[in-house]
Amino acid sequence: MDEKGEWTRQAIDVMTAWSVDNDDEFFLASRVAAYAGAEPAGAMKLTVGFVNLTAILLLQLQEASGADAHTILQDAARLTL
Repeated sequence: MDEKGEWTRQAIDVMTAWSVDNDDEFFLASRVAAYAGAEPAGAMKLTVGFVNLTAILLLQLQEASGADAHTILQDAARLTL
């Protein structure tokens, strides 16, 4: 796996931790800290991984919904989790 692929895998791991029904309220934070704090550029690498993961998911959503990226992102901007 290339470096960018590894960063994307890290973002997937963090989002998997977010999606798991876990009683440990610090589990998600521990996953983020494991990558972001692993080295001086860890936070930047995790951020790039999240950008890449978001792009992959946006392309999949475009294909599935038929909506363009701009419309999907505008809809997402109206949501709060």
